[in-house]
Amino acid sequence: MNEKTFSVRRFEMSDLGDAIRLLELAYKKRFSLEWWNWKYKLNPAGFWGEQGDIWIAEHTNEVVGYLAVMPEKIKLGLETVTVAQPGDGATHPDFRGLRIHETLLKEICSDAQNRYSFLFGFPNEFAGRPLRRLGWKIFPIIEFFKFLNYDRSLGSFFNNSLVAWSGKTALRVFRTARYVSSNLHLKKYTGGSVEIQKVDQFSDEIDDFWKLARLEYETILERTATFLNWRFSKYFGNYQIYVARSIENGSIVGYLVLKKTETLNMKNVLNIVDLHALPGEDKCVLNLIDMAIAIGEEEGLDVVHCRISPWHKYTKILYKLGFIGLGRIFRLLKMYQPRLVLYQFREKAKIPEIQKWFYTLADTDDA
Repeated sequence: MNEKTFSVRRFEMSDLGDAIRLLELAYKKRFSLEWWNWKYKLNPAGFWGEQGDIWIAEHTNEVVGYLAVMPEKIKLGLETVTVAQPGDGATHPDFRGLRIHETLLKEICSDAQNRYSFLFGFPNEFAGRPLRRLGWKIFPIIEFFKFLNYDRSLGSFFNNSLVAWSGKTALRVFRTARYVSSNLHLKKYTGGSVEIQKVDQFSDEIDDFWKLARLEYETILERTATFLNWRFSKYFGNYQIYVARSIENGSIVGYLVLKKTETLNMKNVLNIVDLHALPGEDKCVLNLIDMAIAIGEEEGLDVVHCRISPWHKYTKILYKLGFIGLGRIFRLLKMYQPRLVLYQFREKAKIPEIQKWFYTLADTDDA
């Protein structure tokens, strides 16, 4: 290539083929026009204008950078507002180190300020580096893990067997302490008996469920049937969907979405991507998480992984079932700690209180 200079501009549909090839080069996996149309054009929260909120960097008519944001609907207090999060971003390997991602993000933040209430995301380590310089607020978050096989899981992190053994011992002690604490503070489980069914997609009944479930939260992404079936489509991954129905009246009282993946250097991981139940249906939550653990054990997986806001009562159930919340441990191991990031367009604009925001892995587009 010639001298490494680039210019930025708004994406045009004629750039789509080059953009997909760049994504394939950056992520080393297959993308398609069908996938792109589903993710952006058919997004139930909308597709802005003719081109979407997408910017590219180019060098001598070659696309060398790409960054898109996806609109989403979020409950914020008594309102439902439109927000967005940066999604797929890619830089050509020959142009890394030139802050192309940062430049594109700056353009998006400047251009989109009148369309969205705020921007948010759960970036990986690379994508998160420029955010502090650009004025984003950054909040480290806790991940929850149920280790089904300590030796294989910790072996992914440590080559030294003694260090891995020490880590296993420490995690078991930590798990026991959390288990005791959860039993001391968790009140008697509420809720009725449920029947759990595996389904291919969500029926329209989930809208009636969601009208009641959302009342419990100050801030949460809206989860209508349209959104859930888009979010958990085949274009985003291979998901297992379970619906819990009340044995008493047959109504939906909770649901669970699972996906096998690799997480934080660990292979053979079962992600609890999304988990919800009606207020007061603690038994339903317990049964759904317990079922996820059983599936992980039956399939010989190493870890069950979950992301839940640490202030929520679901975390006490996770601790009860042997999960460990890893926050400070990430820092001790000098690993990148997952983060929630937030960009406020205007100083007095209404934004969520992090302590009242309920999020799961479903809130990010790569789980």
